[in-house]
Amino acid sequence: MMVLLLGHVLGDFYIQTEEIAKKKESRFLWVLIHCLAYLGTMTLTSLVILPGSAIYISLTSGLCHLMIDSGKFYSLRSLTSQKKKTPEKERNIFCLDQIFHIISLLFISYIPLYWHFQTWKWQIVTDFFEIAGISFELTAAWILALLLVHKPMNLLIQKMLLISRGQYSAAGLVLTAKSIARYDRISKDQDFAEYYLLGTLMSTAGAILCSRFLII
Repeated sequence: MMVLLLGHVLGDFYIQTEEIAKKKESRFLWVLIHCLAYLGTMTLTSLVILPGSAIYISLTSGLCHLMIDSGKFYSLRSLTSQKKKTPEKERNIFCLDQIFHIISLLFISYIPLYWHFQTWKWQIVTDFFEIAGISFELTAAWILALLLVHKPMNLLIQKMLLISRGQYSAAGLVLTAKSIARYDRISKDQDFAEYYLLGTLMSTAGAILCSRFLII
């Protein structure tokens, strides 16, 4: 599952530019281009980490991604043609899109376990981590966590701030320091204050969740 999540985050958030994301809403050709790039990212990721399952992972995940993104394209196109497209509906479609992707990745990762597929890793990679005394799984979890709290979390914040408003002491200190530094603007600009507070809290929550469930 870690391989699939890494490939998905890279292919759906980092390889895909903002320009491509916008073009995908108007032309299906760009959906196909994005899905090909996603397929390539999944292939490279699985070849590096789990080459024994590279073909299975890349093809099944690429096909599922195409099906889900096609559904998203036609949903947005229908809303646009009916003049019913709103920021709230775009946000809901974005969230559902990612939920369906995660469900499909869970299903894809379950099949090899159910059928007891034989797989293997590059011996040189395995030897490197053994000699270095580093956990491969923990390293992958850290990479995934860092990737998640950057672009995906920023996009989620942008979507969620269109319609709405477990703690650690260190996080509290950071939040307090940031609030003091921007107190003047926060006290004078209500819109900025709401955006700043919600954005900061959501970013912090995302970092905590990634740390809690991926690394620990």
